[in-house]
Amino acid sequence: MNPNTLLADPEALEIEKFLADDNLIKIVVRSVLPTASCPNCQQSSSSLKTYYTRSVSDLAWHGVAVRLVLKVRKFRCRNEICSRKVFCERLPKVVAKYARRTVRLNEVISFLAFTLGGRRGAKATRKLNIAVGKDTLIRTIRRRSPNIPRDVKVLGVDDFAFRKGQTYGTLLVDLENRKPIDLLPDRQSETLKNWLLKRPDIEIVTRDRSISYAEAISNGLPNAEQVADRWHLLKNLSELLEKILMSEQCSIKEAFQAIFQTQHLPKIPKIVELEEKTDSIAETARREIYEKAKKLFSQGCGIRKIGRELGLNRNTVRKYLRAQEFPQRQTGQGSKTTLRRYAEYLQKRWLDGEQNAQQLFEEIKAQGFPGSVSAVRKFVQKWRNCSEKPINLVSNKGYSPRRTVKMLLIETDQNEEKEYIKKLCEINPKIGKLQKLGVEFRSIIREKRAELFDEWLKKVAMSEITELKNWVRNLLVDENAVRAAMSSQWSNGQTEGQVNRLKTIKRQMYGRANFDLLKARVLYQN
Repeated sequence: MNPNTLLADPEALEIEKFLADDNLIKIVVRSVLPTASCPNCQQSSSSLKTYYTRSVSDLAWHGVAVRLVLKVRKFRCRNEICSRKVFCERLPKVVAKYARRTVRLNEVISFLAFTLGGRRGAKATRKLNIAVGKDTLIRTIRRRSPNIPRDVKVLGVDDFAFRKGQTYGTLLVDLENRKPIDLLPDRQSETLKNWLLKRPDIEIVTRDRSISYAEAISNGLPNAEQVADRWHLLKNLSELLEKILMSEQCSIKEAFQAIFQTQHLPKIPKIVELEEKTDSIAETARREIYEKAKKLFSQGCGIRKIGRELGLNRNTVRKYLRAQEFPQRQTGQGSKTTLRRYAEYLQKRWLDGEQNAQQLFEEIKAQGFPGSVSAVRKFVQKWRNCSEKPINLVSNKGYSPRRTVKMLLIETDQNEEKEYIKKLCEINPKIGKLQKLGVEFRSIIREKRAELFDEWLKKVAMSEITELKNWVRNLLVDENAVRAAMSSQWSNGQTEGQVNRLKTIKRQMYGRANFDLLKARVLYQN
């Protein structure tokens, strides 16, 4: 092995000797370049004046610290008009001027600083025997100012929370290069507009349906095409359907009982008549609050006043007032429904003495069970807590509105769920209309079939579903961006991914760092 391959710049340096002890390796090297350039006039010189020595830290070898002892030279500048008469030899690939660490060691320290931050980075350097403090790492981050490009064509805009519900910022992403390019300290329309005015070459901007962002883009880039985020459009539709189904829970419960408690439930022998407790103490307290909210509303109290009286969020009050009956909490109903097909087998094996959840899982997995061992563990937990014999785990709660919305919009492979949705649409024709219109809208968005949007709008107008009509009216306020989402190749998915990365970095810093450090770490490209 050529020892010069151990050096950062083997063409400029030559190893003279190694000096080693238990805790430190010293490598004495000297410069071998015949000439050097004056840093002022850049004229090359070979007129040697004297030698001098520099001691700089280098990357550790197998956990042992390394120090380079550099024997470098001073030259005379032969340019008569140059103000510098004597200059030191520079080795830019090895060490910067006045630096106490090599360039490659500084690169490693910089990487650790941007990747891990101050405290965690300092712990990592101790493991690597580099020994750099957290303050040095933070100074390293602050010294490297991010380069914000101006030649952006397709821009993604999204907000993020410094403190959720209180303060927010804005993340800007170059969608063509798939990297963040800037952070703004707030999500005000004026701030974004001023940023966009400096970049008139931007052609396309993707965003969520924020009014402030739409206004800023319209004022800052009036000729740019705005594209609404497809994921947010589908999310808004799901949220609307969930709100509607909150007021239709009677139909959900009726359809669930008609399918799962008569046709497809295995006939489990009732060995012991034990009543299952369906309401916990917390659930009873929630029911009392629900009844108080209904009573206060009937007495003419507004949503804000009810929230203050009962200590509830306004959205919770609205949910209670929309519901026809008390909205029970759902706890793993989907897993139990799947497991019911194996309930008779599980009960038989349990009574035979096999009470290991892992073994039971392996046995029903071989029979086609698609779930996880944790689902089986939860299923048999009540049997384990019972001092006598297994309890019949049939529930009367039914599916939650959120899970029902998912089954309405996305076709399922489970025959029981298909029959449940079919029964629900028969019991409540309004839900059947919502399903048809929701599936059509989802298809238009996902398949980018903008030509079908006008026909869909006509069907909504004829549907007589007030909540859906109001939602569409609000959608058409941002009609151009919504239509662009149905045809454009660009969307805000990459921006959402960068927001998730930002959140990870922000949580590593635990709120101790300032905005400039967060910005530097988010925009850092290794």
